[in-house]
Amino acid sequence: SLRWRMPRQRKLHLEELIGSATRTLKAGRPVHIVDIAAGHGRYVLDAVAKCTEPPASVRLQDFSDLNVSLGRKLIAERHLPTSVSFHQANAFDAQMLAGLDPAPDLAIVSGLYELFADNAMIARSLGGLAKAMQSGSLLLYTNQPWHPQLEMIARSLTSHRGGQAWVMRRRTQGEMDQLVAAAGFEKLDQRIDQWGIFTVSIARRV
Repeated sequence: SLRWRMPRQRKLHLEELIGSATRTLKAGRPVHIVDIAAGHGRYVLDAVAKCTEPPASVRLQDFSDLNVSLGRKLIAERHLPTSVSFHQANAFDAQMLAGLDPAPDLAIVSGLYELFADNAMIARSLGGLAKAMQSGSLLLYTNQPWHPQLEMIARSLTSHRGGQAWVMRRRTQGEMDQLVAAAGFEKLDQRIDQWGIFTVSIARRV
């Protein structure tokens, strides 16, 4: 089913770019990672486990109590060090993001912005991250230019927005990249699946 193949391909692209980002950053300084809407956190933890050298810290965040609980359970099951942590937080709270400590060297936003139509929310989130990040730090972000099953998903699934229908926001890649650039990042690279549905991009804080 395309519905299941697409996320698997996106996970592979995320793991690839997380690995290359940590190698790039490791040459210059310790690497602190944050994922501001990590879900259960499995894909980040899987990617970090494949890194030749572990990052200095991994901070996972999510708005959902359930996701935070399951993420912490996953960390415990893998016997990960205290440098790997899970916190409940709002990914659109610019003040919280700007105050992240330690400042993230690699910030990850995966599968989040596609769920929200309001570009002002996206700009607020990206702006908060930008304030926290040093020049040269890296941002990994996803986008969804189109999807063949929008109506089916909207009719069968509910979103994180108070049980509303799961209506995903399609943005052209140009629109998403402009939001990232306006926050102070320079795009470096991109991956896209063979169906042209999910993109994974990486940008540098300038």
